[in-house]
Amino acid sequence: MEAVSVLKENCCLNDSSGRNGKTVLFSIWSELTCDLETRINEQDDKLAMFIKMAQNTLTEFSNNLYHLHQQFEPCNDNCRSDIQACLKEIGLQSVKKLEELFDNYPDHFDVNGNIPFWLVYNNKQAIPLHKTIIHKMQVKHIEPDLILILDSYLIGLHHPENNAIKSWRQYLYMQNLVDVLVVYLDQAEVGETMKLIKLLIGQNFNPLPFYEFFLEYAVTIVSPDMPYEDQEMEWLVLLKIIDNIRPEIKDGYNTEVPTILESISSYVHRELDIISKMKAVIAPFPTDGKGKRGSNYYFSVSTTIEELFFLLRVMLEVHFIKTRYKANLYSFVANHIKTDRSNNPSAQYMRNVFSMNKVVPIRIVKKIRFWLVAMITYIDTHYTDCLKLWFLGILTMPYLLEFFDL
Repeated sequence: MEAVSVLKENCCLNDSSGRNGKTVLFSIWSELTCDLETRINEQDDKLAMFIKMAQNTLTEFSNNLYHLHQQFEPCNDNCRSDIQACLKEIGLQSVKKLEELFDNYPDHFDVNGNIPFWLVYNNKQAIPLHKTIIHKMQVKHIEPDLILILDSYLIGLHHPENNAIKSWRQYLYMQNLVDVLVVYLDQAEVGETMKLIKLLIGQNFNPLPFYEFFLEYAVTIVSPDMPYEDQEMEWLVLLKIIDNIRPEIKDGYNTEVPTILESISSYVHRELDIISKMKAVIAPFPTDGKGKRGSNYYFSVSTTIEELFFLLRVMLEVHFIKTRYKANLYSFVANHIKTDRSNNPSAQYMRNVFSMNKVVPIRIVKKIRFWLVAMITYIDTHYTDCLKLWFLGILTMPYLLEFFDL
């Protein structure tokens, strides 16, 4: 602005009292505010356009004052110290004038307009709140990467040069997010990173670093090394969690990109689609001649479905088989194991058979015990030498020799 250029020249005059620079500064500001009030009162059908123009002019003037103010840092000269104080005073007054426009003409005020640096500079109450939030997240053992992301955006509320906050809307959004985080962290349990993620998704905190963090965090939940069935189950559970989040705010941090809920939900659906395609690629062809991919039995067993699930139940109880979801067993049996007298049993039927509360008939217990005894007999018959070596190895252990007094 031409007025600020004149101001720079007058501020550099060797006037020991600094009166010339201060006089120019206050004169410019007085003319600007008087002209603003007069022209606002003169507007009729062009008020909306004028308010936006006035907002842009005030913001540019205010930010130029801020940059000029920063040029005096550090300031040891009395003259320049006075000028610096005047720059700050009028800079803060310019913010008050902008806030008046925001309060009095909310329909015409451009919330996507540039934020005045003085507004952030003077937001001193944000500093202790910022420190409190970071400290509480550290105490609650929130994921360090998530703490760093929030830290980099919270600092924008009180550090003008941070550039994390560029518009009024982002400033107001982050101010509201601070209040939400303070309330949440007061009652949060230790290690609840996922709950904090859900909170941020509900608040539509959608900057790119947070989205990228979620992609990396999801890998800690759904490992790509898992079997496809396990991955699919974990992604479905995660999708259920995400889809149950209620959006609290429509316009998030960045209005130029989709909501974080839409982005994450789309990501999970893409992962499920990829897994479905991978499963289709590796799935065996059936032998029914229909030419469609589907279930195919890898092998058959000499038991009924009820007997097989009793055996699986025993294996689970003694921790020979480990699975997070029993549905994995249902799908594997249905797709790959052929049992006696059971064709394509439904998942609900298998669930009923597998119920831990179900009384097991004696005939089933005897049948499975028969097969287990047959297996043990086979081992005893064909691997006798291995058993002898194993037994002798046990006897050579020092504590057993001492126990038997050998």
